[in-house]
Amino acid sequence: MVKKLILIILLGACFHVKAQTPTATIEVEDHSIAAQLYTKCFPNLNQGAAFFEKYPNFERKTFCSLLSCSYLLSYKETEIQQAAEDLLRGITIQLYREGNPVYMISGMESGTRENKENENLEDDNHLVYISFGECVNPPFLHKAAKIINQETHRLINQSKL
Repeated sequence: MVKKLILIILLGACFHVKAQTPTATIEVEDHSIAAQLYTKCFPNLNQGAAFFEKYPNFERKTFCSLLSCSYLLSYKETEIQQAAEDLLRGITIQLYREGNPVYMISGMESGTRENKENENLEDDNHLVYISFGECVNPPFLHKAAKIINQETHRLINQSKL
């Protein structure tokens, strides 16, 4: 009797798990201005040229956006981190020159804030807010955001002079 009960419970659990398995994957594409600027590739930057010559395994075409260059900050090597910082600053400058200064945000409901702030890009120096994570993010993304935001502030303050 106990064996039958255990068997019934196990079979029931298997069917329950099977019923919860999704049969199709839902893909969402983000075409927002924030997503476009976060992933926009700048393959012709002067910054980091020496780094890419010294480390040919790192292809320039791979590390040409704010998002991809942020990942370089996850490496421990000082040279790689310096190249990442230079590239992030270079991309930030290019975006500013194009009229798209960016400001990185994170934290609870930062995606909602991004959408709200980007409804009107004619306010607050035409800043485009980019949410890089809601709650928990790796330290290298916070470091990248700090570099990008400092450079954006520097450029905005410089233009006011």
